[in-house]
Amino acid sequence: MKTFFLGTIFLMLSSFPLCATENPQSAPFFQASKKQPYHLSISAVLFDQEGRIACHHFREILGHKDVYILMRESMENNETPLRTLDRGLQEEFGATAQPVAFLGCLSGYLSDSRLSFEKTTLYIACQLVKWSPESRDLEDPEASSIIEWLEPDILIAIMQEQGIRFQHRVDADESEMIKRALPYIQQGLK
Repeated sequence: MKTFFLGTIFLMLSSFPLCATENPQSAPFFQASKKQPYHLSISAVLFDQEGRIACHHFREILGHKDVYILMRESMENNETPLRTLDRGLQEEFGATAQPVAFLGCLSGYLSDSRLSFEKTTLYIACQLVKWSPESRDLEDPEASSIIEWLEPDILIAIMQEQGIRFQHRVDADESEMIKRALPYIQQGLK
């Protein structure tokens, strides 16, 4: 009886969607709105066989000069975090990669005159499998960036300075996630 009951509960739970909605055309479930001031993104600390990390470099964006960010993709309805990761790597970098480790998250309140919200970004260390920058999605907002492959120490310093420049905005300084990826990058060099 107990096994039957647990099996029935498991079947019931497995039939529930992972998101609140099954309709992919409905309002974005994981993206901030006036009704729901919370946002979820997935980010990659993408490293190559030489131990360098891929990042976006915007020479100018929204009135700011020399902005560096890691790949960050907003989750869409009915996506798993790993599916969002794959899609983001392809759209933003033209890359495929092997996820290596979950690195944790950065979360904080982002003040904006249009829409203030709390943003949480989950970070995953990924080892590059294939890079085809010509296959980036040119409609993606990050398509205006230059993709740069930087040594971790250089990118950490850039991110820390950027965090200060942007008054410690949580998503401006991703250096902690790069530091957490270092052991996995070192393993990938062996």
